[in-house]
Amino acid sequence: MTWLLFLIFLAYYGYQQFIATAQGDLDQTRIMTAFVVLSATMIVPFFISYFLARATQLTGRTPAILLGFVSAVTLSVVGYYVVWRYFGNAAGSGSLQEVLKLGLVPGLAMGTILALDSIFRRSAA
Repeated sequence: MTWLLFLIFLAYYGYQQFIATAQGDLDQTRIMTAFVVLSATMIVPFFISYFLARATQLTGRTPAILLGFVSAVTLSVVGYYVVWRYFGNAAGSGSLQEVLKLGLVPGLAMGTILALDSIFRRSAA
């Protein structure tokens, strides 16, 4: 269920941010930019946070929830900063505050998905 929620969120967020806002044809540059941004801010942070949360699942519900949520938010913001810093203005934002806001939204959503996974997985076992 966790992976399904994540894939639905990934598809919706990717469509909303990169396809719906396209002002013309989708060219290869826009598609590659979307792939880099989504990989750095959503896909890689979700995998790392998921495995960290699962590794701490045995120690209790609270550490798994907190570690999953905090790591998802932190890694998403750091990933967006890396894209902004090293790929120039690929994400379409100008200031560092905008970068932090744009990285925070996917991080909060992924952290919520991971927290719900930890709550329901622990209560079902």
